[in-house]
Amino acid sequence: MNDQETQADKPRRALPTQPRRFAGGVLQSLLRRGAAVVVVSGIVLAGLATFTASASPANAAALPSPLGLSSIGTDFGAEKSQDAASLAEQRSQSISAEVTEISTASADAATTERFQTMGENATFLDEENDRLKTLTKFMWPTDGEVGSVYGPRLHPILHYWRMHDGDDIGGSCGQPIWAAQSGTVVKAEMGYNGGSGNNVRIDHGDINGVNVQTGYLHMSKYNVSAGDKVDKGDVIGYVGSTGLSTSCHLHFSAYQNGSSTNPMKFIGWNPQGKRAPARN
Repeated sequence: MNDQETQADKPRRALPTQPRRFAGGVLQSLLRRGAAVVVVSGIVLAGLATFTASASPANAAALPSPLGLSSIGTDFGAEKSQDAASLAEQRSQSISAEVTEISTASADAATTERFQTMGENATFLDEENDRLKTLTKFMWPTDGEVGSVYGPRLHPILHYWRMHDGDDIGGSCGQPIWAAQSGTVVKAEMGYNGGSGNNVRIDHGDINGVNVQTGYLHMSKYNVSAGDKVDKGDVIGYVGSTGLSTSCHLHFSAYQNGSSTNPMKFIGWNPQGKRAPARN
C-alpha cells in the first residue's frame, strides 16, 4: 500500500473555526463605499426618473424619488430663484434711491441758483431804482450864478437877436467843470468850433423814454475823450473863454432826442437854478 492510500485512510482533523474580525478602519471604509454606492444609485435613479417623466408624465408620476433627491433639487432651484429675485429687487431699490438723490441734488442746485439769480436781480433793481430816482436831477455843473438863461436874447457880440440855447453860468477862469450826470462822452473838440470853443458833449442815455445829452462850451481845456465813461460829479474840464465869448463862463446846454431844450428841466431843482433870472 502506497503512501497515498495510507494517508487517505487516516482520519482528518477538522480545523478550528474562529470568527473573522474586521478592523475598525476597514469597516468604516466599507460603510463609506456603500453610502457612496447608495447615493450614486439614487442620483442615477433620479436621472432615470426625470428622463422617464419627460418622456411619459404618467409613468414618471409612478416612479419613486430616491432619497428625496427630486424634492431637494426643486427646493434648491426655488431658493436660487428667490435669492436672484431678492437681489434684483434690492438693486432696483438702490438704483431708485440713487436716482432720487441725484434728482433732489439737482433740484436743490437749481433752486439755489434761482434764488441767487433772484438776489442778483433784486440788487440790480434796487440800484436801478436808486439811479432812476436821481436820473432827472442833474447836479450844478460849476460854481457860479446864471447870468443869461435859455431863450431868445440880443447877442452881446453879434448885436442881433437870436436863440440862446443854454444857460451861461459865470465863474472864475480855470475852475472845475463837473459832469452833471453820468454818461458817455460823445464829443470832445478843441478850437473855435463855430463859436463853441473847446467843448464836450455827454450822452446820458434814456431818461423817461427820451435820449438826453448835455453840452459844455467855452472851456479853457478838457481832460476827457470821446468814448470815455464818466460819473456824475467827475471833473471833465475847466472854465474858460474860448470861441465866441466875452469872458470866462460855462455855456451849459441840454438836448432831448438831439434837439435843444431848456437845461433848467434838469438842473432847476438846485438852489442856484432857483435863483436864475426868468428871462434875458
